[in-house]
Amino acid sequence: MAGVLAAGIGMGVVATTLKIADGGHTVLDTTLSSATGFLFLLAGAVAHVRRASNPIGLLIALVGLALFTEDLQFADEPLTHTAGLALAAASSPVIAHLVLAFPRGRLRSRGERVLAISAYAVVFGSAVLGLLVNDDPRNLAAVAASPEAEHLVKRLLELVGALIGGGIVVVLLYRWLTGRLPQRRLLSPVLAIAVVGAVSTTIGSALGSGHPLSEPLLDVYRISFCLWPLTFLIGVLRARVGNAEMIRLLLERDGSGLAALVQDDEVWKDSRSIDALNAAAGLVLDNQRLAAELEERLVEVQASRARIVAAADDERRRVERDLHDGAQQRLVSVVLLLRMAERRLGDDLTPAVSTLLRSTIDELQATVTELRELARGLRPPILTEAGLIPAVRSLLDRVPIAVELAGADVPRLSGAVEATAYFVVSEAVTNALKHARAEQVRVCIRVEEDGLRVDVHDDGTGTADIGGGSGLHGLRDRVRALGGELTVASEPGSGTTVSAVIPLDG
Repeated sequence: MAGVLAAGIGMGVVATTLKIADGGHTVLDTTLSSATGFLFLLAGAVAHVRRASNPIGLLIALVGLALFTEDLQFADEPLTHTAGLALAAASSPVIAHLVLAFPRGRLRSRGERVLAISAYAVVFGSAVLGLLVNDDPRNLAAVAASPEAEHLVKRLLELVGALIGGGIVVVLLYRWLTGRLPQRRLLSPVLAIAVVGAVSTTIGSALGSGHPLSEPLLDVYRISFCLWPLTFLIGVLRARVGNAEMIRLLLERDGSGLAALVQDDEVWKDSRSIDALNAAAGLVLDNQRLAAELEERLVEVQASRARIVAAADDERRRVERDLHDGAQQRLVSVVLLLRMAERRLGDDLTPAVSTLLRSTIDELQATVTELRELARGLRPPILTEAGLIPAVRSLLDRVPIAVELAGADVPRLSGAVEATAYFVVSEAVTNALKHARAEQVRVCIRVEEDGLRVDVHDDGTGTADIGGGSGLHGLRDRVRALGGELTVASEPGSGTTVSAVIPLDG
């Protein structure tokens, strides 16, 4: 790049000097052509500094160098003049290459590569052919000088140049029409200048050199061509800002290791959309992080609730064992001792003492019965030994109202699921007896696709409220701890339905 810039600056000074010395060019023509070449060099240098990894800056600077080498044909020295004739249209294929490679700096498809190579081959091939027939005495490469052949070659070069210019405009239009909005914003200035230049030269050529509008149209072309390097530079700077913002976005958002963003060069060319993307990506990543944290905490809460339920069941079993093996056995022993005392001292006891002893034995026997019922209510042994349906049937056999049970096909399930389903039935039936004044209860237990379903319906007053008492509320917490859900449907005069769905792996 440094060599191209140094050669371009030196060649620019030489070209400007040659044009001034030639005397056949207007001040405007000389000024615009020199300004155009130096602007291409400047734009290429800035683009290279801003995007050193992108060869687009080198291509832009090469256009400036090629423009200046074309003016070597105005030199009087034969060797320099001959070299200038060979490079009379050197900028055309380089410009075609630049447009095809913009803004990435590389040719992306086989068609683009074929078009660029064809432009180089045709332009320089025609230039070499022109050298062979050029009758200029300063031309050292003339072999068969012929004015007619030289005119034909010039027309061929003009035709090729027009075709290359038309191809450039077509490619730009196609990219603009098929590109996304950021790409259109980059190509719009380049396309606008290209269209203005192409239209002005086409109309000027059609009108002829003698037409009054021919020279003004040529000036329009020169001015637009002079502005062209600025449009390339604007596109490169826009793309650079987009990439810088992209890097900033990655640095800002990658700290927590939540995201990796893949860059599409056709999307990130518009820097004005980066701020909106930054905010949107930030919101998305923050929401994902919060959702992940919430899900993690929810899993922890569910696991904690499951552990609490398991701990409560273990505690119930411990209390049941303690009651059965401790207090219950002691009370049974006391009853037996009192009965033995009654039999041995029956004749020696006064009627009052005998009546008191009999009352004490009855009270102790009632206490043992209540204690046995209490232990059975904590977790009946039949639930562990025989399963859910036999335990529910045993519970309903003691209910003093009509009860219908459906659930013969329910298999054995995990202890936590069976215990939870049993307590749902027990609590719902107890509420129907105590509060709803029900005369009939229907219990349905079945295994469905989403889990074990328990429905308890009564024909009572229908005034149950899951938030009105601690029984159903605590039962719902127990069901939810296993990943299920408990609902209560209660309408005055229509009875109450308590439904629970418990996952089978709860």
